Amino acid sequence: MTGRSVLALFVAALTASAQAPSPLLNSVENNKTEPKNERIGYPARSSFFDFISEYRRPTAGPLALNPAERARALIHDGAIYLSLYDALALAIENNLDVEVARYNLAIAGTETVRASGGGNLRGIDYSVAESPTGVGGPGSPLLNQAASSVTPNSPTVNDLTSLNTLTETQTNLSVQDTAGYAAGPTVPTFQPTLVGQNTWFQRENSSLLTASSGLPSNPGTLDFVTANYALVEGFSPGTQVEVDLNNAAPVLYGDQSQLDPFATPNTSVTVSQPLLRGRGRDMSLRYIRIAAINRKISRLLFYQQLISTVYGVARLYYDLVSLNENVRVKRETLAAAQKLYEDDKAQEEQGTLAPIGLTQAQSLVASTQLDLIQSEGLVKQEEVILKSQLSRRGTADPIFGSLPIVPTDPIHIPPSDDLPALEAMVADALSMRPDLLQASLQVESGEIALKASRNAALPEVDLVGNFQTRGSTEVPFTTLGTPGTGLITAPTDLGVAGLRTSRIYQAGVQFNLPLKNHVAQADAARDALEVRQAQARTQQLANEVREQVEASVIALQTARSALAAAIQSRQYQEQLVDAEKDKLSVGASTNFLVIQQESYLAQARSTEVAARSVWIKARVALDRAIGDLLVKNGITYDDSVVGVLPAAAVTRP
Repeated sequence: MTGRSVLALFVAALTASAQAPSPLLNSVENNKTEPKNERIGYPARSSFFDFISEYRRPTAGPLALNPAERARALIHDGAIYLSLYDALALAIENNLDVEVARYNLAIAGTETVRASGGGNLRGIDYSVAESPTGVGGPGSPLLNQAASSVTPNSPTVNDLTSLNTLTETQTNLSVQDTAGYAAGPTVPTFQPTLVGQNTWFQRENSSLLTASSGLPSNPGTLDFVTANYALVEGFSPGTQVEVDLNNAAPVLYGDQSQLDPFATPNTSVTVSQPLLRGRGRDMSLRYIRIAAINRKISRLLFYQQLISTVYGVARLYYDLVSLNENVRVKRETLAAAQKLYEDDKAQEEQGTLAPIGLTQAQSLVASTQLDLIQSEGLVKQEEVILKSQLSRRGTADPIFGSLPIVPTDPIHIPPSDDLPALEAMVADALSMRPDLLQASLQVESGEIALKASRNAALPEVDLVGNFQTRGSTEVPFTTLGTPGTGLITAPTDLGVAGLRTSRIYQAGVQFNLPLKNHVAQADAARDALEVRQAQARTQQLANEVREQVEASVIALQTARSALAAAIQSRQYQEQLVDAEKDKLSVGASTNFLVIQQESYLAQARSTEVAARSVWIKARVALDRAIGDLLVKNGITYDDSVVGVLPAAAVTRP
C-alpha cells in the first residue's frame, strides 16, 4: 500500500470522528497578516544590479517593553476600572506569552525563506503557555469560610503565601517524535551559487613539465594570473547544472607569461539528473512544502495561545470579581456582628444580658475581622497575578503601579444554560479546535518527510552530460544538491584543464549502489512508524476533545445545580436568622444562638459567591473546549497578530 493511500485512509478515519475544519479555522491557517513589530527586516534590493543586498544581514527590532497604554484611559479616582473586554485586550496586546507566539509566526516565516534556498528546516515551537491559576485555582480555597465558632481562640488563619500561584505551565502540542524524521536525499541548490578563485603566482623552470608537455625545454619563468570560476544551480526536477570557467591550461602547458586571465579560458558545462534517489519535484520541493505547512501550523498555534491566554485571564478576572464580592459579604457580616455587639453591650449595661453573652459577640466581631483581612489579602494577591498577565512589566508598569483594580463586569447568571445537544457541541469542537487541526497538519508534513525517507532507500543512479572546450579528462563523480545547508561543495574540477587543443563530449550514467542498504531502510522504516505514531496521537487528541466537551458540560450542569442549592441555602439561612432574632426578642432564644445563626448565614453567603464563580468559570471552560471562546469575546486573529485591538468593548453573549 502506498504512502498516499495510507494517508487517505487516515484522513478518512479521522474525518469519521472529527469534522471538517470550520471556515474560521480555514481563514486562520491561510491568513497572511504579519506581526507589526516582531517580524524580520530583510534588506531591500534597490535595483536589479544591487547584489550586495543579498549579503546585508536581516535585522529584528528590540523587544518592546512599553507600558500598557490602554490602561491609562481606565484610571479613575485612583483605581483601574477594568471590564472583561479591556482585560482581554490588555492581555493580547501586552502578554508575553502572546508576544512569544508572535515571534513564532515570524520564525516560521524564516523557514520558508530557508527552504527556498535549498536548506532543510530548523523546526518550529509547538509549545503553548497556560496562564497561572491565581489564588482561586483548583485545589486552593477560593473564598475563606466564615467563622462557625464563636469562641475567642478558634479563628482560622490561612497562609496566604502559599496562594500566590504565579507559575505558568507549558503544553507541547507536537504529535511528532522529538528525534524528527530522517534527512532523506539531498535537495537542489535552488539559489545560484558562484565559487571561484583569483590568484597571482610565478612558475619557475621545470624540466619535468617541459618534457611531459612537449614544449621547449627552457620556457623560462612565467608570471600568471588565475581566474577559475564555477556557477552551480539546481532545479525542482532534481536537475543540477554546473558551469566552470578556468584558464589553468596556459599555466600548465604554456611557454610564455600570460597576465590576461581570459585570453585562453577553458569552459566546462555539466548537467546531472537523478533517475531514482532524489528524482522529482516531490523530493526537491519537500522542505518548501513542509515550511508552508509549518506556517499554517504556527498560525493555528498562535490562535491556540490566544485561546489559552483569554481563558486564563477570564478566570483570573472572574476570580477577582468573586473575591471582591466576598469582601463585600465579609464587610456586611462584620457590620452585622458589630451591630449585634453594640446591641448586646447596651443590654449588658442595662443588666438584661449576662457578660458571657457580650464576650460571645466580641468573639464574633474578632473572627469576622480576621476573615475580612484575609479576604482583602486574597484580592490584593489576585490583582498582582492579573497585572502580570496584562502588562509586559507586571506591577513595575508605571501605569499600573500599585493602583487597585476595580472589575466592572459582574457575574451574570442566566435563568438556564440552554445548551445545544451534546453531539452538536462535540461536532462544533472537532471543527473549531485549532490544536486538533494543527495536529492533522503535522501528520501531513510527516507524510511528506516519509516519502523522502522511502526515496532515500533507492540506489543513486544519475544521468550525466558534460562538454569541455579545452578538456583532457573525464568529469569526476558529481555530488548533486546540498546537504540541507543551501551551500554547495566547491567543484573538484574547478582548477582542472586539459591540453590547449582538446575538446571533450561526455554522457553517461553514474551510480552509487550500497550492497547492503541497512541505514536507509532503517530510516524509512522508523519514519513510517513515527508517522503512524503521529496519526495515533492525533486520533487520541480528537478523543480528548470529545471528552473535554462532555466533562465541561457535566461541570457546568453540576455548577448550575450547586448554585441553585447555594441560593436556597442562603435564603433558608436568612429566614433562620430572622426567626432566631424574633425568638430572642420575646425571650425564647439566646444571644449565643443568634450569633451562631449569623455565622452560618455568613458562610452561606460566601458559599453562594463561590458557586457563582464556579459556574461562570465552568461556562468559560465549555467555551474553550468547544473552541469558540475568542468569538464570544469579540477577539479576532488579525487584530491579535498586529497587537492592537479595537477600543470599543463588546457585549458578551
